[in-house]
Amino acid sequence: MKSFRAALAVLSVAAFCYQVSSSPAAVNLFGPCCTQYSTKAIPLNRVIMYEHTGNHCFQPAVIFTTIKGILLCGNPEDKWVQDIVNHQKDKAGSGRTTL
Repeated sequence: MKSFRAALAVLSVAAFCYQVSSSPAAVNLFGPCCTQYSTKAIPLNRVIMYEHTGNHCFQPAVIFTTIKGILLCGNPEDKWVQDIVNHQKDKAGSGRTTL
């Protein structure tokens, strides 16, 4: 019975760690950070908001919120990411935008 509990605890921790590492934006005490970048460009009309990750994050990123509330991370050096950010800035005139 002890080994069953130990195995269950290990499995629970492993499942939790997998959830965190596979999510596009992991949240810590200082704000969201990205663990990986989206490999596909997001259509302009799907993005309602974006924000840059802070200096506390391991890698710089832009976090996009889609109209369905999905968070996706983009590499700030990618052209498609810059295009969306510039488009959003043009629409609202600020660094962080919402519709």
